[in-house]
Amino acid sequence: MDSGYKIPLLASLKWSFQWAFAVVLRHQKTTAAYAVAGILVGLLVSSDLGGLLLLVYSVASIPLALLTHGEVLRGPSALDAQTLGQGAGRMVGYLLDTILIGLAAGLSALVPIFAIAMLSGSAPLGTGLELVLVFLVVTVVAVVASRPALRLPSRVLGDPISWAQAWRLGKGNTLALVLGPFLISLPILLVEQIVQLLVPETLVDVVSMILLPVQIVLTCAFLSVAYGQLRRANPEL
Repeated sequence: MDSGYKIPLLASLKWSFQWAFAVVLRHQKTTAAYAVAGILVGLLVSSDLGGLLLLVYSVASIPLALLTHGEVLRGPSALDAQTLGQGAGRMVGYLLDTILIGLAAGLSALVPIFAIAMLSGSAPLGTGLELVLVFLVVTVVAVVASRPALRLPSRVLGDPISWAQAWRLGKGNTLALVLGPFLISLPILLVEQIVQLLVPETLVDVVSMILLPVQIVLTCAFLSVAYGQLRRANPEL
């Protein structure tokens, strides 16, 4: 195992944006459909059905994630059995993996929260301590989720690696696996902040929902690029 291999972060980010652009160009109708669905969900997100629609839209984004993984790892792909698998098994597995990663990251966030609570006692947290807590929580969540997330791209190949393999595969590259998705999210967050200043409040949710599949494609492209490099460096895994 080549544990000394280091993912070139900037080059990987560049490749991720190139792959994301390629996915959009090759699948214009699919990405347009997600954009239209995002507009509808954004318009209704504040309604009584908003929470349910948001959940449905998030789950419906799994085929887009698998399509992106497939494009990077297998070449030109389509929303067919080769990408989505036979039946719903591959998509359900991807959803369960995502939920498990989220649960593990969420539970790990309790560690710094309890630690700060024990140190501060019953005294209210100051602004400085609140910022430290937020930083610790975000850092712990990102670190815990980073290496297990390498299991997600392997789903599209029909033979997902184990959690232990994903953890070993990311050895020595935790920082890159944390910074990649973080740097991808920064321009999206910036756009959302600008939108909040320029458009009516009723349209802010619409823009956020349109940007969601963009972030999914970019993040999945980065995970696939990282996974491909690490598998080539560690073919025995």
